[in-house]
This record gives sequence, C-alpha cells and structure tokens, in this order.
Amino acid sequence: MSDVAVWITGCGMVTPLGGDVPSSMARLYAGERGIRELSLFQLPGARSRFAAEVVGLTESGVAARTDAMAVQAAREALADAGLAETDRVALVVGGTTAGMFETEELLTQLADADLSESVQVRLRTHPLSSTADRLQEVLGRFLLTRTVCCACTSGAAALALGASWIREGRADVVLAGGADALCRLTYSGFGSLAVLDPSPCRPFDKTRAGLTLGEGAAFLVLERADLARARGKVAVAELVGYALGGEAHHITNPEPSGGAARAILARSLSVANLAPSDVGYVNAHGTATPLNDSSEAAAIRACFGPVRVPVSSSKGQIGHTLGAAGAIEAVIASKVVETRRLPPTVGLTVPDPACDVDHVLEARQMDRPMTVLSSSFGFGGTGGAVVLRPADRLTREPLAPADIVVSGVAVVARGRLFEGAPEIASLLAPTRGDADAPAEPTDPTAWLDAGKARRMDRAGRLSAAVIGAAIRDADVAGAPVSREAMAAISGTAFGNVDGSMRFMKRVIDKGAALASPADFPNLVPSSPVSHAAIYWGLRGPALATPDLSTTAESATATGLELIAGGVCESAVVGSVEEVSQLAEKVLAPLLGVRTLSSHSEGASALLLERASSAAERGRKPLARVRFWRSVRGKEAAAGAPRPGPGSKIVAEPATNPAALLEGSPWAQVERLTTASIAGDHVGLGGVALAAAASLVAQGGASSVLVLGEAPDRSYAFVLEAIDEAR
Repeated sequence: MSDVAVWITGCGMVTPLGGDVPSSMARLYAGERGIRELSLFQLPGARSRFAAEVVGLTESGVAARTDAMAVQAAREALADAGLAETDRVALVVGGTTAGMFETEELLTQLADADLSESVQVRLRTHPLSSTADRLQEVLGRFLLTRTVCCACTSGAAALALGASWIREGRADVVLAGGADALCRLTYSGFGSLAVLDPSPCRPFDKTRAGLTLGEGAAFLVLERADLARARGKVAVAELVGYALGGEAHHITNPEPSGGAARAILARSLSVANLAPSDVGYVNAHGTATPLNDSSEAAAIRACFGPVRVPVSSSKGQIGHTLGAAGAIEAVIASKVVETRRLPPTVGLTVPDPACDVDHVLEARQMDRPMTVLSSSFGFGGTGGAVVLRPADRLTREPLAPADIVVSGVAVVARGRLFEGAPEIASLLAPTRGDADAPAEPTDPTAWLDAGKARRMDRAGRLSAAVIGAAIRDADVAGAPVSREAMAAISGTAFGNVDGSMRFMKRVIDKGAALASPADFPNLVPSSPVSHAAIYWGLRGPALATPDLSTTAESATATGLELIAGGVCESAVVGSVEEVSQLAEKVLAPLLGVRTLSSHSEGASALLLERASSAAERGRKPLARVRFWRSVRGKEAAAGAPRPGPGSKIVAEPATNPAALLEGSPWAQVERLTTASIAGDHVGLGGVALAAAASLVAQGGASSVLVLGEAPDRSYAFVLEAIDEAR
C-alpha cells in the first residue's frame, strides 16, 4: 500500500520582512516590523498611511506585482524541495487581487484608452487565474492548475485542496500557496469599512483599532511521503490535518461567539486524529480588528478547553496579506515545527481580557508537543485551518474512492429560472440555435426574500437564486439534504469588472474617504457565492474558482475533489456570469476567451453528494459521477471509461470535441450542445453539466461525457445512469 502521508518538502515566501524564507523568519523571530508608511501609491483621503510593503523583488519581466511575488516564492519552494521539473507537479493558487494593482486605473479609462501593447500586457494580468498562468509561463508546464478564492482563507484553501489531491491519488506532488499585492482598491475598500488602523496594527491588544494591509506570497511543496523518501528528501513537516468551513453569518463581520470557527479548528484536529492536548502552538489569524480577535480567541478557548496553548499572530509584523495570509502563515508554522521556536505577537502590549489566551510576547522555544495549528478567516464567514507536525514513520492509507452523485440541478438562462431535470434537459440540442428563447422572461431572483438579499449585488442574487433552486430540487422526494457541511463553489471568469471600475472611478475622482462601504464587499471574487452560502445557511467552504471560459467546470471538479477528500459532505457547484461590456469587448479577446455574439447573464448549479447520503434520505439521484479529470493541455478525456450503447457527448458551443477526443473511443459518439435558449456566456459549461445530468435522469442517455476547454486546459466528466453504474 502506498504511503500517502502528505509531507512538506519545500517552502518559499516573500514577505515585507524579506524576499525568502530565511530572511523573513530571522526578522520575524527578532520581532522586527515590515510596516512602514505607504510608498507604492498615493491615495488622498485614505484612513491610514501605513502598509506592509514588499521591497527588493528580484523577479524581472513579470508584468504584475502579485505574479512577481508568486514566481519568486514558488521558485524558492521548488528549489528547497530539490525539484527541477514541474511537469509532474500540480499547482493550486489562492488569491484575491491578481493584477489589480496594474489594472485598477486602466479599468476607469478603457472607454477612451488606446489599447497599446503595454496596456494589453497589463490587462492580461487582471483575471484571478492569471497568476497560475504566469507561474506556468515562467517555471514550466504543470500537470494541472487550479485557482481558488475565498477571501482571506484562500491560501489555506489551496493547501487543503492540494492535500486532498495527494490523498485521493490525483497528484503525487503539489505546489500550493497564495499571493496578493497591495492595491488602491483593497486599501480604499478596507478603509471604507473603518477597519484600517491609522497606526501599525496591534493584534489582541486592548487598544487595537483595526488591521494593517500587507502583501506577499508563499508556496509549499506537498509531496507523497513514500516518493519523498525514495529520493532521499527529508520533510520540513507533515500536513496531517486540514479543514474548511463557513459561518453563514455576515459578509464582513465574524460570528461573535466563535462557535463556527471553533468547529473548523476541531475538524482539522479530527482529520489529523489528534487531541487538543497534542497541539503545542497556534498561529492565529489575528488581524487586530476588534471583532475578529475576540471571536477567534473565543474559538481557541472553546476548542482547547483547559489547555493553555501558546498563541501568536504575525500580522503586527507583515500586515494582513489577504489571500496569501494562510499560505505565508503555513510556511511560518512549518518552520516552527522544524525549529521548535515560537514567533511573538508584535504590537501587543496590553492584552485584551476578551482575547484571553496564552500570548507569545517574545520569541521562545516550544516546551510542548511540536504539533502546530494555523488558522485563517475571511470575508463571507469563510474559515480554514491546517495542522502540521514532524514527519514520522507511520504510513497513511489512500482515501477510499468516493461514490458521488448529482442530486439537484438548476439553471438561469435568458431571464428564466430552470429547475429540475425535465426543464433543464430541454436546454440541449443537436446543433446550436435550433430552439427559441423562453417566452415571457421574468427576474429569476424575484422569489428571494428582499430583506435577506438587500446587501447583494446582481451576481450575489443570481448565485443565491440558482443555488437555492438546486438545493430545493435535491430535496424533492426525500428528506432535506444537510447544510451543515455543504460547500458552495462557483466559477467566475473575470470577477466584478464593472463594479470594480465604478468603485475605482469614485475613489480616483472623489478620494478614498468617499469609497463606498456597501459596494466594496461585493468586489471580492468570492462574494457572490459567499452571499449565497450565508442566505441558505451553508456551513461548508464557500469558494470562487476563476478559470476563464471553464469556470463551472473548475468549480465542479473542485467540489468533487473536496467531497472525495473529506473536506465537505456535499457541494453545490456551478458558475454565475453577469453581462459586462468591459469583459466582452476588452478582456475576453485579449485572453483568447470566446467572443460572445449576444452576451447574456447566466448561472448554473448542481448539487453533489455522496451516494450513501442520498440513499439515507431517500432521494434517487439524477446521475452518478463516474469520472472526472482536469489537465493542462487537451488530454482531460484520456482515461475516461469507454462509451456504451446509449452514450452521448455534451459540450458547450465554444468547446471543440474533435480536438479533445483525437484517438479516443468517444470520438464517434453522438454530440449535443447547449441550445440558444441557454444564452451566450462563458459559464455555459455549467449549463452543459446540469443538462447532461438531466438527460441521464430522463433516460435520454446511459452515460454522458461532458467536455470543457479554455486556453491551455481542459476538463472531462462522465455522468452515468444510476441503474447502469458498475
């Protein structure tokens, strides 16, 4: 039996304290601060003048600051692990800003700007998925790539997904981490929420008044233990536990009692098969906002009980690095495991009684077990935790194969909500354009509670409507599906481009003091799906999966992998796409994404759960997921089970099945695509998936191969009838 223990064999990071791990850790232990007056840009009217900036970046020829930090950190991690090639390495990147620093002013000028080559280079860095693309361009071809965004938990989510890939047998080595750069949008946005401290931040201090924004990047090489041993590699640490979840409470404010956060910490220990008494140190999220620190301290006390585990936060030294925070702090935790030395909480002088934990005020040697827990929390109530300890000689068995089914489907198309298999199967056609648009379109979000949806923008309401409809469909003819461990995962090609443009125009024209606190939370790429998770009370992870024209395919693969990896019990997956002239006319052509002839909004959702769960609640699923795969390149369908009588292929119109099926036994199978009534948008892969499950449920096919492709990547899924499952 292979040993699928997940070893950390390489670390790399770029922080405001240094451009690599040794320099950053040396200054961290010395209690030095990387917080200084902001010099990267001018922002009149800003609430604070301080930030934690990275200085002395060594990567040249990389257009975006986020990407340059990511490349530098990833290069160090690969070198530390002794890996020269990346073609057998999978990549997962967490983040929130990508090239926003380079593009935020351009967005306000695109109507009149001349798209010179230099402008085009900068605009290509805007999509959140561009950081993964840049890593591939500079470091070499990766086996597969994925981008995840769940606000400030993104780095931790990348690690959890990467560890799941190894334990499921999808990859042997994963480069996982996060990167985010400072930019005017986030700086003015957090200022509008009144959570920036005018002085350098003071985590857990009685006088704390908010966070200090920072920037940075970190990557860790996760490797299957037996393979690392075979090449003589010594582990930095072992990643033994991980958990992701949500509070379902509020888009920006944490749940005060810390109950949901405690559950995430406890879950990570359960996955690691450890007791609270086994933990020797907690690297806390510790942002220095009044609400976060007190709720997190309450969660730590509730999780560890009478055990007074040492706790510190690094944000008083490196600031809050947003989507990179979980990855940077995981590197710090790894080095704590390796050196048995605890870093201090700098800026903490008078501990707040509401934050009563064992604070590490000066660097000290660990006098308890070397197991370390690192926590992350963010907008939308997202949360994550990873547990690290010294690698031992115990072997870990692979996870048992997951039997996952599709239990509910919903689609928003051409101003109408389609729900359930009979309606959604009608969205398929042998050829494009042979069906009429639905009569009398209505607002598909009108059935939502207006009071509960009042903080949502259009994408948030669409997300809540389609996810709610898929859950409702999954509850047909059975007991309701549990929402306690249900993930919500939604793709987006470009994020809220138009909203970001309007927000930045106001900041540039009127100053940061007049930035809108109502609009800023909706600009985070994971905001729509977080709104939906809060609305429906979903307590699993809420993630966005940006991947250009395969947003829904990326979300679906991620949901399947998190269920198979034990991170969640079920997941509602799909995509939400708004009408955006900036995306359609400028970004899509620049990035080789399909050019839309009549751009419409659209959304999709499929509810995935384990077959045993559906059986327990008496719900006959629509289809079983027999196979899924995502790769860099066009070979995703390789290895798919052979077609049988009654098999069909479904792909959205921009996908070229012939190119993806060259030499495959599926090459001669009948092909269907989405009909014109499904609309025209980059999220049509989700419509294809929902319609394929519906086709199987209606008896129109025994099995369906669903294909999707974006520039330099492809996805394949096989859905089959329940009575045909082998």
